[in-house]
Amino acid sequence: MPTIVITGAGSGIGHSFMQAFASKPSTTIHAVDIFFPSNYALPSSSPATLNVHTVDITSPSSISSFTLALTNQPIDLLIHSAGIRGLVPSILKREKDPAPAETMTIMDAETMTAAFQVNTLGSFLLIRALIPNLRAAATAATTSSFSKGEQEQLTKVVVMGSRMGSIASNTTGAAYAYRASKAGLNALVKSFSIDVPEVVFTVVHPGRVASGLVKGVREEGAVEADEAVGWMVGLIKGLERGDSGRFLGRGGVEILW
Repeated sequence: MPTIVITGAGSGIGHSFMQAFASKPSTTIHAVDIFFPSNYALPSSSPATLNVHTVDITSPSSISSFTLALTNQPIDLLIHSAGIRGLVPSILKREKDPAPAETMTIMDAETMTAAFQVNTLGSFLLIRALIPNLRAAATAATTSSFSKGEQEQLTKVVVMGSRMGSIASNTTGAAYAYRASKAGLNALVKSFSIDVPEVVFTVVHPGRVASGLVKGVREEGAVEADEAVGWMVGLIKGLERGDSGRFLGRGGVEILW
């Protein structure tokens, strides 16, 4: 019976992941977010079990309370999709466009700090706190037998990244808070893949998604969260040990750090 933790599950990509995995029989889902709507629930007739956890990933005490609730519970898959865009609020409110709210001139310390607290530090604190649960699942998978030709059951951590966090792909500048905090996240995931080799750690760029990351704004070319999650579920299922420490986009195409 697989156990899945999904962060950012209250809305957007995280919510779509919850709904996608809710169709899998004998699955236990732990949905994590700082806020959930009052009607948050599994889709009707879902065979899965849902546990909802309100967690502030920038708060060590909040994370401790969450991990205490998961004591001795192996986690087979962690999908980390919690994050913020890092836009100067006053400019975004006035312009209704992300670009003017993240320029070199406009960016301020408060916005930059908030982006690092959630996207980088919060991600580190949460993932590190769940390492014992992930290791427990990896150990159980190693000791269990599987038939010839059957895919090895791997414990996986899949982090929603962004091509904007790729230093090699940055040809347009700006987006200082988001780029820097996501590049930092990439570095964290790479280190986790080295320090915890029994678990597969992968960063995945979902593409431009209408996820509510920028409230009140739908960026040009954005697809619905369900569409992005549709192809990512297939990618996650196919991840192998050799994919640990990699940064992947649609179709499993590798993105340079």
